[in-house]
Amino acid sequence: GDFANGTVYLDDGETYSYKNGDYAYWGIIFKREHDYLHTIINKNLDKKGTLESEVQIEKIVIRGAKFYPRTAHIYLDDFTPEPLDFEYDRDSHLMEIKSPNAYLTRDFRIDLHS
Repeated sequence: GDFANGTVYLDDGETYSYKNGDYAYWGIIFKREHDYLHTIINKNLDKKGTLESEVQIEKIVIRGAKFYPRTAHIYLDDFTPEPLDFEYDRDSHLMEIKSPNAYLTRDFRIDLHS
């Protein structure tokens, strides 16, 4: 497909401190920008939530990837592209990015060039 999205909500799971802004609500968006570029963007959906977490994304799996990825790069705080290792199975249209070095509660963008 050309578009998918999801959300992540995170708090301490034990107290009511979320009422004071101790939570995070983030969105992850995958979309086709044009024929040769797909992006994955992580962005804060609620600026009132101030929880910062050290939880990292372990793996990103894209099912139904009908494009053949040549390169993958992640842009973090400094906007310098860092290459990512990935595997792609042409028969099952499955792409896996292992260890993208991305945090759940920090902005990032991944570019997938085909």
